[in-house]
Amino acid sequence: MAFMELSLFLSFLSFLAIFCAVEVGASETHTIKFINQCGHGTPCLVLNGQNVSTGQDYTVNNIFSGIAYLQTGQCNTNGEGCTLLEMNLVNPACAGCGSSVDISLISPHVYNVEASFAYYDGCDGYGSDCNSPNCATAFFAPEDWDVQRECQANNVNLLIAFCANASDIVLGGGSSSPASSSSTSSSSTHTSIPLPSTGTTLSNTTMSTATVLPLNVDSTPSVSSSGSSPSASAKRCLTRPSSTSTLARREPTALGAKIHRRHRALRGSVID
Repeated sequence: MAFMELSLFLSFLSFLAIFCAVEVGASETHTIKFINQCGHGTPCLVLNGQNVSTGQDYTVNNIFSGIAYLQTGQCNTNGEGCTLLEMNLVNPACAGCGSSVDISLISPHVYNVEASFAYYDGCDGYGSDCNSPNCATAFFAPEDWDVQRECQANNVNLLIAFCANASDIVLGGGSSSPASSSSTSSSSTHTSIPLPSTGTTLSNTTMSTATVLPLNVDSTPSVSSSGSSPSASAKRCLTRPSSTSTLARREPTALGAKIHRRHRALRGSVID
């Protein structure tokens, strides 16, 4: 009897070890990919006031809450003066507590280029495209909740596109071989990688959450979409707020309201 009890106990320990290993191996991960087809400007991904990507794929093994925009010269650190994308990528811990992404044109944000996003590897192609200053897919007031796009899939990834429709690209209706770009769609610093139509994991250079890019992020000349001569250098992403009043004006935007209330206990605010 003692032998049988010992055998059952050891079997239980083996099961527990396997269960724990599976839980550890199933860590949360999200990748944000950029495509810039404007022919000018620099994609900026901002986390807690710091620029963490200028168009390179960015992978995080945790929840990600941040903002993105295309720096065309007039954007402040938090996207003031430009079309803003706000994102909260998180595996849902309850019904309706998953990822949420939106486009904001709430003042001081204003339209500068077409901006779009779409989920992939979960909720494939679901997103929004704002292609005019009066688009119906962006926040113009804090109560415009219907423009948010939520996804309840685990480990979902996000494509952000400028001067292109991200949903069309993810679903195969856009460019067949888009390239991640730090300043221009013709950049040679990143290989062209087709986006999946369903469920295929993208592979490309990733960056850890600890990486913060310097101010001089790219020396590749930007190419004007009108065909004029390129500028001397690419537009740069700023790395710190210009004033405390800038952050105060940033607070009423979409994630600063509904999404912040939903996840504040778990992760805090988007912009410190």
